[in-house]
Amino acid sequence: MSRVRNATDFLLKFREIRERYEGLFRHRIAEIRTTYANNRSERPPPAVDESLEAHSRVYLVNALLAALNWRLDQAPEQDLPNLVPEVPVESSQQGTTRFLDYLGFERETYNPLLVVETKRPSSLLPRLVNNNSASSEEIVSRGLSGERLIGDWSEWLSTLSDYVRSVHSRVQKVPQRVLLTNGDWLILFLDPSDAFLDAGTRDPGQIIVFLDRNDVEARYSELFRNLEYDQVAGGPVALELAEIRFLITGDKIDRLMHGLQLHYFSKPQIYGQALPVINVAPLIFLHLTYGTWVRVELPPAQYELPHDEPGLRAHLAEVQNAATNLLSQVNNRLEISLQPSSLSSHYENGETFEPIRGMVEHRQGQFFVATGDKTHYLLAEPSVPDCPHHDWARSHATGVASNPPIHARSITPRSFFYSSELHHCAHRHVSIAKGCQITAANRTDCGSRSGQDGDAFCEIWHFEQHLCCRTCAFEEVCTKAQVFSLPCQRPIPAGTGIRTPIEG
Repeated sequence: MSRVRNATDFLLKFREIRERYEGLFRHRIAEIRTTYANNRSERPPPAVDESLEAHSRVYLVNALLAALNWRLDQAPEQDLPNLVPEVPVESSQQGTTRFLDYLGFERETYNPLLVVETKRPSSLLPRLVNNNSASSEEIVSRGLSGERLIGDWSEWLSTLSDYVRSVHSRVQKVPQRVLLTNGDWLILFLDPSDAFLDAGTRDPGQIIVFLDRNDVEARYSELFRNLEYDQVAGGPVALELAEIRFLITGDKIDRLMHGLQLHYFSKPQIYGQALPVINVAPLIFLHLTYGTWVRVELPPAQYELPHDEPGLRAHLAEVQNAATNLLSQVNNRLEISLQPSSLSSHYENGETFEPIRGMVEHRQGQFFVATGDKTHYLLAEPSVPDCPHHDWARSHATGVASNPPIHARSITPRSFFYSSELHHCAHRHVSIAKGCQITAANRTDCGSRSGQDGDAFCEIWHFEQHLCCRTCAFEEVCTKAQVFSLPCQRPIPAGTGIRTPIEG
């Protein structure tokens, strides 16, 4: 099964699961029930009925989890899957061995990511003994806090709590998600620490209940966003250079790229406005043959972007040396000789692009930036020479200047470079286009983008809004988009007898 790339593909896969179950599997179950019915109630023996329910639950739950990229079906040569059924764990509550229905984990570290507990298909969502109009999320929250629930629910929640505490006791980590389902309704715990550990508040806002399969279809993007494997895993696993050979072998790597960890913040000044500060640290993204990305870092080396032109050139050279050295060490340790893939090829491969987008903000002001075969998001020189629109006054003279003019390094708007510097763009049309929203209607014409619907078209808009596109590593990607064009054109090769002017 290929990787499910996005929420829409998940919806299509989920509908396929429903159609196959309703059209084939459910009909077979009915036939078997009729065959075994030998009394007036036309009910099969309890053992048969229980077995049929178990099979239908397994079919639906396995297929649902697979559609969210939690896999049980990896071949041996592709290493372990990221989901294992019937995992034994010593109960912290009872001291006995209990079995988790499913445990999802990081492939490289085995850190727990997901605990899934299943219930028989005929089981209903929880209700309070003292019936009221509380939402399903509030009912689950109150049940976790000790209020009595109808039927077996108080016991089920207690058991689930023991599972989470037992995992935490065993490996000192809490799963990122917990899912309770009967194959129709789903209860998703976004913060298992809050829901199940002693210090938790049982916040109903961290619990999502899907009432049935129709509700899953109606809110499919919410489920995908909160339960898809890469979303839960939080992007690529981070490893230091010294660790990689212990966890990965070279035959498991099929491609790699340069990248940066980038920290953007402002530095207050006694006089004048605060200055933008950008620190970067080189890293290598490794793509494993079974679909996972790994991020290789070499702390504590980091490099601050200088505020002067000679310093900038020295900075770019220093980062290039560090990145090239890191690449060489990765290749040597893994006994491989791979060269970095380009950003263009990465963006064209939707299956591998989804887990590693070009720019991801993982904490406020802190980003992971893929740079492909380049070692920085900045290029030393513009790919189009002699453009007049680095200078605001020259853009203004032709009536296309951005507003307001930027004559100093700025945090509002984000502009590390200013008018007259080679890395600055003062053209209004470029600024407007870079800030345009990605939408469902224009996404195809935008091409692969890091942003979600509503985000800016520009890949680095979060930390830089007036960079000359011809000095940006993402130029090769953005200029392929049908919706985006630049006023300056790449020079036509010598000997053609044609010269393309720079447009206003």
